[in-house]
Amino acid sequence: MKKITLFFVCAIASISLMAQKKQAIAGPVQPADLQLTACPFESDAAAMKIFDIEESGFEMSPYGSRLKTERKVRIKIFNEKGYKQATIKIPYLSKKGFAKIKELNGAIYNINPDGKITVQKLEKKDFFKEKAADNVGIVNFTFPNLKPGSIIEYSYTTIENNLVYLKPWIIQDEIPVVYSSRIITTPVESKIFERVFGADIIEQYFELLKYDRFRRTIFFKENIPSFKPEPFMSSIKDHLVKVSFLLFPFGAGFYTSNKDKPNKLWDAAASILLRSKFYEEQVKKIIPGTEQLIDSAKAIKDIDERINYLYSEVRKRIPTSTEQTANAENLTDAWNDKTGNSAEINYILLNLFDKANIKSMPILVSTRENGKIDKSFPSMGQINGIDVLALDSAKFYVLDASLKYQSYQNPPLNILNREVFIISEDSMQWATIVDHRPLLKQSILVIADLNEDGKMEGTASIQYFDYAKESKIDTTEDKEKETENDFYDKKPVGLKILSATQSDIGRDGDPLLETIEFTYEPNQSGGFYFINPQILTEKNKNPFTAEKRNTDIDFGCNQLFVLTMTIRFPESFTVEHLPKNVIVRTPDSSFFYKITYFSSVKEVTISQLFEIKRAVYNKEEYQGIKDFFKQMYGLMAEEVILKKKQ
Repeated sequence: MKKITLFFVCAIASISLMAQKKQAIAGPVQPADLQLTACPFESDAAAMKIFDIEESGFEMSPYGSRLKTERKVRIKIFNEKGYKQATIKIPYLSKKGFAKIKELNGAIYNINPDGKITVQKLEKKDFFKEKAADNVGIVNFTFPNLKPGSIIEYSYTTIENNLVYLKPWIIQDEIPVVYSSRIITTPVESKIFERVFGADIIEQYFELLKYDRFRRTIFFKENIPSFKPEPFMSSIKDHLVKVSFLLFPFGAGFYTSNKDKPNKLWDAAASILLRSKFYEEQVKKIIPGTEQLIDSAKAIKDIDERINYLYSEVRKRIPTSTEQTANAENLTDAWNDKTGNSAEINYILLNLFDKANIKSMPILVSTRENGKIDKSFPSMGQINGIDVLALDSAKFYVLDASLKYQSYQNPPLNILNREVFIISEDSMQWATIVDHRPLLKQSILVIADLNEDGKMEGTASIQYFDYAKESKIDTTEDKEKETENDFYDKKPVGLKILSATQSDIGRDGDPLLETIEFTYEPNQSGGFYFINPQILTEKNKNPFTAEKRNTDIDFGCNQLFVLTMTIRFPESFTVEHLPKNVIVRTPDSSFFYKITYFSSVKEVTISQLFEIKRAVYNKEEYQGIKDFFKQMYGLMAEEVILKKKQ
């Protein structure tokens, strides 16, 4: 008995010490905090989080659930490179009666030469709310009078009703974090399971509240180094230190007895979805207003054309921007009001396919931005989308109708090379979405004339295929028209774009054609003119120059880029130098680069081809990739030299 008593005394002492430590960290800003000139464990950091504390309270009642979350963040700015940390964007659910954000506060602290602290609090008018998608808002704000040494602080509260899951706790950031904590209060009969990613252990302790009716669990971690993104990472969320949670409001007997059988638990979760009231009443029954569309689809004999017809009709009704989520509410409202989040839009597609006699089924997905699914931890909180699998004899189509410009012939890029969970009444199974075609494809044909003054005038015809086409349409139609500086990593000196026009989008599968009129004044010296064939290459900066690589490389999909350039010149010029014709490939030929030069009396033609035949590479393969790209970009930098006759 004495040993047991001693254990509880130690436990209480530990809780008390951690509470005191948290209170000290999150207490008032001190002069020493403002006088600090560098992060104690990452001296070159431009800024650091002093703390990031998020506390959630979950309650159940006969009327549903309620999740109240309070978050408070304090950031130290060391130099001007850290100023960007003072621009804050907070996404939140914004549906009336369902979720809201409130109690927004912010302040900036500075210290005077006499050692006194000045505090400037943000006012209500400093917080700007905007709509990002249906039922999703963003709060934007920034801090005035920012200077090296400043400390900024902000806090807010969100309330979400009828949500029975906890969002992941993202511990790591692009700046170092001194102290991060996630505090969760639940009824004692509730159970929480957690899975740690990117760290060996996360410290935690708990205490009982309100006559032992509630359990308060405190998770925390200290001195977390910054995460430095690398080019072509799979997703930043795949690499950050984080914790995913699994919440069971009324106990977890079934989960506990089967947690060593994750597939059984995934099957059970999917079965619950298929048997749910929502699925039976909205996905299975005819959506009012779709009857005529269904009749038109049934009249199309070819299943492939029927799939494309319904897919296109649904995409015509989607809003400009949609929330990416796995949670759907009312399909009838989404259809008739031309609104809806990604889940509602794809459930509508499933509904129409079912009524039009197209075999289809939902698939649970986690998009690239959301991070990879950990199959061994059966948490629906990892899922952020519902896509559609449609079958036509031996062919199948993976579809996401919430992507406005996505071709039905291509799988969505945001889940390519990712695992998804296919659910049907007959079977449940994991699958990896793969496609070995070069779905990011671009072809450039340039014809240019060099005049007597050494100035080039030309036309470029650029064809964008598949993902390149979808991205180009999305950029030019839904966003402000891109500038020359957006188009290039670094626009070559002497290049001027006179005009850029696009053809009609055309049929699904046809390329998008863009025509560019330009002038270019090449570098010259002593009658020699130096022409770089890459002047119209969109991305001309080598992304792989770092000595080491910490993350795997994900190009998204296989890719193909073709450039053909003809330079015509008058008789007063001659070809002084042509680079060598070269072919470069990796041992497995997954990277291939070829460039050839041909000259005649009055023109030079350059042909270039670059192909990526594999989308994903382990970080251990980095050195070979680095060497290939170094050689390729060195060859791309070589110039054609023309000489003007005396």
